Amino acid sequence: ASTIARPYAQAIFELAKDSKKLSEWSRQLNALSAIAGDSQINALITNPGVESGQLSELVISVAADNLDQEGKNLVRVLAENGRLNVIREIAGIFEDLKNEAEKTVQAEVLSAFALDKDQISKLRTALKKRLGCEVQITSHVDKSIIGGAIIRAGDMIIDGSVTAQLDRLSGELSH
Repeated sequence: ASTIARPYAQAIFELAKDSKKLSEWSRQLNALSAIAGDSQINALITNPGVESGQLSELVISVAADNLDQEGKNLVRVLAENGRLNVIREIAGIFEDLKNEAEKTVQAEVLSAFALDKDQISKLRTALKKRLGCEVQITSHVDKSIIGGAIIRAGDMIIDGSVTAQLDRLSGELSH
């Protein structure tokens, strides 16, 4: 699917960059991705029996407040070419291209407890210093890690969870 999605994402990225609308396109693609992720909508998107015009109008009506005219045109083109099923991949590739152009890395933080704004700010500063670029942080709570955090940024993973520390200690003790 990414082979099919990449040319669309690249074309949208070039259009967005040239028209200085990267954040607007990001918002539109994220909205379309969320809609495509809905199980009922996805069932229609992947059903070859549904007429492309009806499908595009359905998606446009659901996403109405989140799409400008160019976004609506994209939905129509994707529906006509039977490619609405790759909108989530298109959105993901677009975000990667956008982040690369803006010298930004998306970091995901898993912690046992919710992080406050100050903790996120300190983490962002430390990652920015280590990676040498801007960092956007998405944080999630996962109580199974007991304590600490797991950070994924690009191809880097820092596992500072208590679970990982216990696993390492257990491995050392068993030798």
